[in-house]
Amino acid sequence: MTVCVANELNYVKIELEKRGYIVISKLSEAPCKAIICNLKNGGLINYNLQNSIKAEGTIIIDSGCKTIDEIEYILNNRVYSSLL
Repeated sequence: MTVCVANELNYVKIELEKRGYIVISKLSEAPCKAIICNLKNGGLINYNLQNSIKAEGTIIIDSGCKTIDEIEYILNNRVYSSLL
C-alpha cells in the first residue's frame, strides 16, 4: 500500500517502510491510499488535494498522538478506533 507521509513525520515514515508500506512525501509521486500528517500543525497546507485525491477514497490520518500501531490499524481497517 502506498501512503503519503508529511516530511516532519520521519519516524512514521521509517516505521511504515519497515512494515512493508511504500512511503512517498509528495502526492504527485504516485496515487496513494492515505495521507498521514499532523493536522494541528497545518499538515495539509502543502498538499494540493483537489487534484491529488482520486475517487478511490484517500483517507487522511491525523498523526496527533497516535502510535505507529494505531496508524497501521487505521490504514488496514480504514476506521478510527481504539486498539484497547
